Amino acid sequence: MSILTETARIFAESAPYLLLGFGLAGLLHVFLSRNKRVTGLITAPGSRSVFLAAVFGMPMPLCSCGVLPAALSLRKEGASKGATASFLISVPETDIVSIILTWVLLGPFYAIFRPIAALVTAIVTGLAIDGVEGARSRAETVRATDSVAERQSDGERQASPQVQGWFGEAVRYGFKDMFDDIMPQLTLGLFVAGGLVAVLPGLGLDRVVGGSPLVYFVMLLIGIPAYVCAAASTPVAVGLIAGGISPGAALVFLLAGPATNIASLVVLARQLGRVALGIYLACIAVISLFMGILFDRLVGNNFTPRAIMEPMAHGASWWKIASAVVLVVLVVWSFYRTRVLQKTFAKITRRLGLSR
Repeated sequence: MSILTETARIFAESAPYLLLGFGLAGLLHVFLSRNKRVTGLITAPGSRSVFLAAVFGMPMPLCSCGVLPAALSLRKEGASKGATASFLISVPETDIVSIILTWVLLGPFYAIFRPIAALVTAIVTGLAIDGVEGARSRAETVRATDSVAERQSDGERQASPQVQGWFGEAVRYGFKDMFDDIMPQLTLGLFVAGGLVAVLPGLGLDRVVGGSPLVYFVMLLIGIPAYVCAAASTPVAVGLIAGGISPGAALVFLLAGPATNIASLVVLARQLGRVALGIYLACIAVISLFMGILFDRLVGNNFTPRAIMEPMAHGASWWKIASAVVLVVLVVWSFYRTRVLQKTFAKITRRLGLSR
């Protein structure tokens, strides 16, 4: 019962800020889609594009699964391998929803340090790739994309504002497109967080791992192959810290997890080459470890997640409860619309050999 209680508590604490985050994500999407000069700056030659790809990518409302096609389209538009890699790291590690959620659950210092660490990781990785690859890092005149897809995309961009206006477009993207993309992982992450917060403290994990530096490498090995978005990994980090994992080790997971997964690495090996992929993984691993250790040195043993430090002893406020109700309705409608539960049940029955 405590697992459900902790899950409900974290959900209620996060609900109003998640609604705010999805709303801001929709507005940001409208702004970026109507200001194509951003794409032109990222695809420009020189190391400046690596910096701009990292900076512009930080607040972008895309998760781990949505950033890959966007980054590859930049590559086709002429972006260097370094700028492409910088964008691939910056976007999924710190989107607008995860930054707000980090502030709510882990506190302001963590919410500031996390995007700074992501920005450093993206820039260093991009510069390293361009430095090693040199002239080969420029795209090989691959601007000729599928003309039908281009015409369709252009038509959608022109038709959308006329049909529903900027506000309708923002709502559709924030509370439908991005919502459907993130919520299955985020819902699972909230349940995992509730379970970790409820169970791990009683296991004495802090006495087992202690101050061992191996925990940083364990978090790195878990994060690299995992398929998790920045928002979904945030409540999981809360549970890990509550269970005895250091906040810096949890940061390693938050940095490495969203930026890497097995599926995207296979695609990157084909698109950027094995040398660039090796640099990409090495930089993420080294900088994530460095940032995690640095964070622990800065906060010492005095860090407690905000979600644990400020328990709702007297119950949630009315506006948090109202936000939670609205969010539950949106989640149920999203799952019904995308048939997530039906698809998941079908996969389980097939694996168990129960379906015909």
